Amino acid sequence: MPKSTKDQLSVRSAFMSARNSVRYVMGKMPPKQHRRMARLARKGLNPVVKQQLKQLQTPWVHWITHPGAAAYNAAIRVTAKPLLTSRPGALPTFVGTGLDENVATRLLKQRANLAGITAPQAEDIFGSRSRTADLVWRTAHPGGAPAPGSWEPIAGHTPAIKDQLVGGTKGARTSEHNTRDHAREHAINTTVADVASPNRFGDIAVMSSLATIKHMASPSTELNLAKADMAAMPTPRYAALTGTGDLRQPHHFDSLVAHVQEERERKKWEVGAVMHGDDRLSPLVPPVIRSYLGTHGNDPHKAMESFRRDVHGWQMFAPPVNTSVSSDTRNLDGKSLHQMATKTQQTGRRQRALSDARILPPVAPGNSRG
Repeated sequence: MPKSTKDQLSVRSAFMSARNSVRYVMGKMPPKQHRRMARLARKGLNPVVKQQLKQLQTPWVHWITHPGAAAYNAAIRVTAKPLLTSRPGALPTFVGTGLDENVATRLLKQRANLAGITAPQAEDIFGSRSRTADLVWRTAHPGGAPAPGSWEPIAGHTPAIKDQLVGGTKGARTSEHNTRDHAREHAINTTVADVASPNRFGDIAVMSSLATIKHMASPSTELNLAKADMAAMPTPRYAALTGTGDLRQPHHFDSLVAHVQEERERKKWEVGAVMHGDDRLSPLVPPVIRSYLGTHGNDPHKAMESFRRDVHGWQMFAPPVNTSVSSDTRNLDGKSLHQMATKTQQTGRRQRALSDARILPPVAPGNSRG
């Protein structure tokens, strides 16, 4: 990065920190609230989906916290629904979508890995989920000049990206799903295995979100690299988030990118708030997100909206944003969350478990969470 650019970012960051300190005092110093992963993940969902998730959670929590119970055979997955959000004016999609378990179902059914868990911790692990429609990524370019249609420039969790306007799983484009899902699982398993953590089960819920952000959705800077390749596709592609619009058309593709970016960033602010409310994990929260969370009493949604207004309204003194092309967090399966927190404390250098805030759409898109 050129020295002049670094100097400019430093000035902007210093101004932002000073301004947020003033806001904190003028706002009568809101107390830092503790946040729970499951409650944040449910906020803004379609009320029917939200209620079903809570209903499924109750028997599982009872089972996982009672060692003598028989093997768990009840449902864990939420039924797909065409309406994605509680946001006013949201449009139902042509294909029902549900929730992706951030923690693998097979792990949820293995009591030995979660022995000694409390009910609130169990709720967070079970309830930390993502809408399947939001999990979209750019696939690895094969190199050279591949013929249009010989590979999928973008793909997603079933049924986020489809080649047909039909319900169910038919026509879903899921390239790289298994590779990405396994990478997420490996990261979570590293934290599962760290019995030295003073809050291992809380760490599992947090890591499940961190790994989902890193592996299961691309930032807008990366998705936009696929725009020309999508435009050249010989047959239509559709997105659960954006309905019947052909993604080969630039405005439909842009709408998809805005939706994915909105949700990916929202997850970052939400998990950042959970970490910020924990003195052990708080140093892992990146500077910009941490500053806004502090100003707004650790309310991730108020902090995110304040950041959105500043980014689009302050121009020269807008807060710095992360512009790296792809995810620039560390390899999350190399150390557990507790090991990263310990190393940060020992060295004074933040381990990049979570990257800093990226640009947001000027207005939250219509099918984003309410």
